[in-house]
Amino acid sequence: MNAFQKNVPDQTFETLNRHGEFTRLAVSPGIINKHYTPAQFQKIAEIAGEKGAIKYSASYSILVSIPTCDATEAVQALQEAGLYVAPSGSIIAMKACDFCDGEKMEAAPITEQLYHAIEGMKVPARVRVNINGCASACYNAVYDDIGLVYQQESFDVYLGAVLMGAKAQAGTLFAKRVDVTQIEDFLLHLINLYKEHARPNEPFYKFYRRTKSAEYWELVKNSINSRNIT
Repeated sequence: MNAFQKNVPDQTFETLNRHGEFTRLAVSPGIINKHYTPAQFQKIAEIAGEKGAIKYSASYSILVSIPTCDATEAVQALQEAGLYVAPSGSIIAMKACDFCDGEKMEAAPITEQLYHAIEGMKVPARVRVNINGCASACYNAVYDDIGLVYQQESFDVYLGAVLMGAKAQAGTLFAKRVDVTQIEDFLLHLINLYKEHARPNEPFYKFYRRTKSAEYWELVKNSINSRNIT
């Protein structure tokens, strides 16, 4: 089949909403797992049905557009099929690599711990935290709002990537070798600074660029350095 046979889809989220109220669900097999089962694909197709639409995204998930009146029941059915439905809104949303399809799982326990600590936290604008399980960072942690790259029982922390547009760029290295025993407190401190000092609806990268010379950023770094010395 010609790859360019049909460039414009009939049913997009925008066109669907012209004929009723639709909700878009971001669905994936999990934070680390990236493999769907045939049964899960069947469930997604069943839920979308003839009225909805299915689209893949750049954030490791499938977007399922369905009538809003069916959303609660759909979320329950997807979860029962073993799928993860990402929450929407101005929250902390976590992503992670596939840990080499389960061959490099050293950072998996701390990733799960961080998920339970931060996922869904309310913030001024949606913040994507991306955790990669080795220094290769092949799932592009440095290109999200907060990127954590694991190596040798510690994380390098990158902040302030510009996700898209003419000025898109990777985040900058903010802290190196934050120990796994300290990373949860460290991450929560960063998030709380954003919650406390950001302007309404201010994206994380704009907040970081605007405030990066503020004293409180150095205090965060120094708190980690002092612990490492002791």
